[in-house]
Amino acid sequence: MRLCLSSLAHLLVLVALADVALGSYLTLFLTNASSRANADQSGTANRVKYNAKPAAWKKKNLRTTWTKILQYPPDSMEVAVGSRVELHCEVIGNPPPQVYWLTGNEPERQSQELLAGSLRSEEASGVSTQWEGLSQVSSTYVIDCVRAEDQGLKYCMSLSKNIVQTAATALLVNSTKVAECNKESQPTITLYHSWRLALEGTTVILPCRVVGQPTPYLFWMDNSGKTVSPATHARHTVLPSGDLQITDIKWEDMGDFTCKVQSGYTEKSVTTFLYPVCSEDTEE
Repeated sequence: MRLCLSSLAHLLVLVALADVALGSYLTLFLTNASSRANADQSGTANRVKYNAKPAAWKKKNLRTTWTKILQYPPDSMEVAVGSRVELHCEVIGNPPPQVYWLTGNEPERQSQELLAGSLRSEEASGVSTQWEGLSQVSSTYVIDCVRAEDQGLKYCMSLSKNIVQTAATALLVNSTKVAECNKESQPTITLYHSWRLALEGTTVILPCRVVGQPTPYLFWMDNSGKTVSPATHARHTVLPSGDLQITDIKWEDMGDFTCKVQSGYTEKSVTTFLYPVCSEDTEE
């Protein structure tokens, strides 16, 4: 059986999430995975098709644009001048949302500008009828050395096409307490996907953004635990941003892709579970 236990565990988690956030049609994607995983010895996947699909299982459901914030940053946080701050936000959406952190007194203007830019980009690229997939995105906002002027509201903004969700944190800076700023800072992964669903045959980008001083060393490991390199991975490219691009994704790409960062004696990693969706599963 091609589906390893760790992948099965991920699928079960996604099924539970699907029931809460999306309804039964995504659940069918994921429960179908165990059947698809029963491949014959030649490696040809056994693609199961349902004779009768429930009313909710419609292609139009996959065209519905939405995003939700799953994990909110704290409502407020008090910190000392010179300290280090991390604010965390997790979102989910269809298509995969972009996460932005807004500061200042005009968050509505900033969000409208980002929304307008997103719509212009979509218009320039043309209207696509292909499902773009969905994902859960984890984002962290970092201030390495807090200053008095950093006090104010910080907004986590999730943008999926024309749908926007925001969550605010009030950052309170205590100027009576002063911490010493460090010239060096530990590596922090600020953006990645916890999981990603995408159509087979398409190109997918798995983000991994990191900050730290000195600049951390970053590399990826594929779903079989091998380090991604141009010599051994023709379809995999680590982009200058740190993101992993996989072209023409296939069923055998299903599994955990791990981004690792190293700085001195410190090593951190995050994992993205990639699930390639059979194109027939999105048809009416």
